[in-house]
Amino acid sequence: MGPVGWILVVVLSVGTAVIWLMLRYPGGWRYTFGEEYAEDRRDLDGARSRLRALEREARRERDAARGEVEAAVRAHGDRVGRARAHLARLRAPDRGDLRSSLLGSLRLYEHALEVTADGLTSEYPLDEISVRDEYSSKAGHVYVALPTGRRQMVSVPLEEVSEAEVRQFVVEVFNASADAKVAKAERQALVPQAEDALREAIADTARQEEARRRQSELVARQESDTRIPRARREWDAARDRWQQLTGRRPE
Repeated sequence: MGPVGWILVVVLSVGTAVIWLMLRYPGGWRYTFGEEYAEDRRDLDGARSRLRALEREARRERDAARGEVEAAVRAHGDRVGRARAHLARLRAPDRGDLRSSLLGSLRLYEHALEVTADGLTSEYPLDEISVRDEYSSKAGHVYVALPTGRRQMVSVPLEEVSEAEVRQFVVEVFNASADAKVAKAERQALVPQAEDALREAIADTARQEEARRRQSELVARQESDTRIPRARREWDAARDRWQQLTGRRPE
């Protein structure tokens, strides 16, 4: 920035400060800057500052109390959400990570088998299905017994995947299904405990209630506090004196 630019910055800064002071002490140049009215300006400043300081402190206390209530509500919601999500996972876990696949037609996940046949894709819980395999000269055939009692067949060409790979995949699904049945029984045994934990989390509102109690006490204390009303009267009186002196009332 060149000299002219710096001069403009200084001029603008000084102009802004002058305007701010004239708004703070309205009535004209001599009342705003005259030494003979310095005591009157100090009187106005003192009353204004005392009121603003008390109002800032009261606002800070209210904001802190409101923040405490909001934090308690969020903490309660988070705890309930975690308990609810845990119970949901016990009852019906999501499919989990992909473990293995067979030409994209069969995809084995941690808790589910995804089957694509005749252009349709369906997903079944591992604990509710079983599989077996058969082979012809050109294809491997995987039969999936569905939860509905029906069966679905997926054929894969042996020119694209070896028979050994098909057999290995079927064994993986078979074993995963057996493991899933055991895991489901273990999860179901934990469901009552998780339900109790959820009910306890929902019912535990002590932190919220305590925060709201403190907030109510703060509001009551502030409403009975005479310092702000007294400071506001003193500010109004100082404004009256300034208005009588200058003909202008400060805001």
